[in-house]
Amino acid sequence: MASRRPSRNGWIILFGKVQRQSSRFAIIYCITTGIGCYHFQDDWETPDTCVANFDFGDKGIIWEGQSCDPRGFEGAQFGVSFYGEKGSLALAGDDCKIYDLNSRVVREIKGKADDVLHFANFIAGIREGAKLNSEIEDGQKSTLLCHLGNIAWRTGHTINFESKTRKIVGDKEASKFWNRPYRRGWEPRVA
Repeated sequence: MASRRPSRNGWIILFGKVQRQSSRFAIIYCITTGIGCYHFQDDWETPDTCVANFDFGDKGIIWEGQSCDPRGFEGAQFGVSFYGEKGSLALAGDDCKIYDLNSRVVREIKGKADDVLHFANFIAGIREGAKLNSEIEDGQKSTLLCHLGNIAWRTGHTINFESKTRKIVGDKEASKFWNRPYRRGWEPRVA
């Protein structure tokens, strides 16, 4: 059966927003996920429902994605929440709400994302040397969180990661997903 699910690349888009909001998330202690296919029983291997928790010690990120649930997260298909000592911030799709400790909305920001403009900028950066709207390093940080969330999902348990050494700690099963074997002659090389 063909998939009826909406197209989504929410992990990377949302973690890109996370990186623009704060560059202070340096050390990731553990990642836990709860993921499944609950809406459509079709041929898609990617789950339609996901909750990923990233523990940074004194900070945390909770990422939720419900691509097929009309309610979703704060009314959007995906979102991320920041919890702090003075309140919380919820990024839901393109919008942002800041709450105080009494759950009162302090500020609301309506956004307008356009994937076409984002991808066009990336292609222009490659083809024409145009300045990127988001630096490659920010994209790598965002993608790293996606990969770690997927590794936690595939192993079915919490993983611990040390960002200084860029290693999964004490987990051979999870470490198997950190890289892959390549066909001879096609191995990636870093200059």
